[in-house]
Amino acid sequence: MPYLRLHLITLFKKAEETFKSCLQRNKIIIKATTLAFLAILLFSISLTALVFSMAPGFSDWFRSLAQSERSYIVIPPPFTENLFFYIFLNNIGHFWNPLKMLVWIPLLGTFLLGSELLLNGGIIGVVSVIAGITHGILYPIIGLTPHGIFEIPAFILQFASIIRWQVTTINAVMAKIIGEKVDGVKFRRGIKDTFILAIASVILFVIAAFIETYITPYLLGM
Repeated sequence: MPYLRLHLITLFKKAEETFKSCLQRNKIIIKATTLAFLAILLFSISLTALVFSMAPGFSDWFRSLAQSERSYIVIPPPFTENLFFYIFLNNIGHFWNPLKMLVWIPLLGTFLLGSELLLNGGIIGVVSVIAGITHGILYPIIGLTPHGIFEIPAFILQFASIIRWQVTTINAVMAKIIGEKVDGVKFRRGIKDTFILAIASVILFVIAAFIETYITPYLLGM
């Protein structure tokens, strides 16, 4: 038993060091992704608030649109295992959903990822403003913050893993095209970093989905 415990501690420390090294190597990608996401989010919130204040009818139109969309999509009830898997599988769609996995295609995926970054940031901003107008300013704060502190970093790491993959594969393809030798060490490191960032994002998505399923509904009185 003591040997097993020592072995687990050693593995954990090694995993921690590996993850920190990965973050250090990819800090520019992670920072750029974070800044882009936050900029889109803030712009979306500001623009939505401005439009709704100038034309209140848009708020009602968005709410009715959201209600009509929900009539086509069956969302499982809170506090259920079905809701947990619904949220979790939706968030990790880039790893299993064939349509969402198109972002892994070299070069083409960069454009798709950029579009999704705009879409995700925009939707979160619009939903936050509508929830604030409908239920009060505290509602989106309570409804988004608990799981958001895990979910937003998870999205950032997921996007960073895809960008790392894009950079690694595009560099290898370009080297082949111009007749240069592919740097095997750099290529393997890029693939390894892609995997590490992806695993980290999945772990955070698990935590976020759990909170959104079992804690957020309780805080909102659902």
